[in-house]
Amino acid sequence: MQLPLFVYGTLRDPDLLAGVLGRPLRGKAMHAARAPGFRAVPYPGRIYPALVRAPGAAAEGLLLTDLTPFERDLLDAFEGEEYRRTTIAAVLADEPELHEADAYIPAMSVADTGEDWLLADWQRLHKPRVLGAEAAGAAEIRLKLIAVRPN
Repeated sequence: MQLPLFVYGTLRDPDLLAGVLGRPLRGKAMHAARAPGFRAVPYPGRIYPALVRAPGAAAEGLLLTDLTPFERDLLDAFEGEEYRRTTIAAVLADEPELHEADAYIPAMSVADTGEDWLLADWQRLHKPRVLGAEAAGAAEIRLKLIAVRPN
């Protein structure tokens, strides 16, 4: 069984997520969630975040539950070598129990700077400038994946 995917950074933006996947996710495919024991902090030298261990904290995010295996491969390629997908625990906003979920964590060690990475800041400062390029890059990845692995 495929685990849901916990996203905590730019993939929480519905426009960016739709641009990457080539389709919007709606309703029951996305659930407000948090990852206990983690924080989203700035990834050094980048405009997107890193998920780091932080006892007592909880990173805000979404659980994506309606991804195809092709879309998982697409997201792996989109996240690139800076991240690796690993299993963590997540809690839905309206439920107390823990759920296993995949999440992209940094491939390199990133320090917990004490500073939170905020989606609203990224949307205000960077989204208008990078959205088109990110969607175009994902479309290129999609075409390459389709050539080797049909939907």
